[in-house]
Amino acid sequence: MMSDKKTGILLLSHGSRLDDGEEVIKAYKEMYEKEFPEIPVEYGFMEIRKPGIPETVKKLNSNNDLERIIVVPVFVAHGLHTKRDIPGILGIESDFDPESIGGHGHHHHHHHGHDDHDHDHGHDHGHHHHHHHGHDDEKVEFDGEIVLTDPLGIDTRLYEIIKDRVSDAL
Repeated sequence: MMSDKKTGILLLSHGSRLDDGEEVIKAYKEMYEKEFPEIPVEYGFMEIRKPGIPETVKKLNSNNDLERIIVVPVFVAHGLHTKRDIPGILGIESDFDPESIGGHGHHHHHHHGHDDHDHDHGHDHGHHHHHHHGHDDEKVEFDGEIVLTDPLGIDTRLYEIIKDRVSDAL
């Protein structure tokens, strides 16, 4: 199943204040470990809950000297998180087009307003997000290759689960 590159797997959950999401993603990690004991696999969260993505990458790589990490967003569909936020944190290219968020010209207008707004508060605020390197938490440090897969998406296996839920409720 694996190529000759030393590969680790990061199962990525959204992150919630409730524990349910962690129980689910942890169960998937354990299933993976059972079936492929030789492959390093960890789970992490995009937001709210720890460990975050950078921490999880560090943990995966700490004793494994990996050349590649495959990140699987265990989400049902693409959203701003998988298209924009997660590639940002992983430091990988994303073909995300901000224009694709409904209402066409609206985005630009909003953007200028936002910049002006930042100047009112001293411009610390505007730069913080883009060029601030003191934020170790925000960016992943990993020299190898990071592959971000698609989310779970449209799959007949998910359809089967939906049917199960419906029949359980009948």
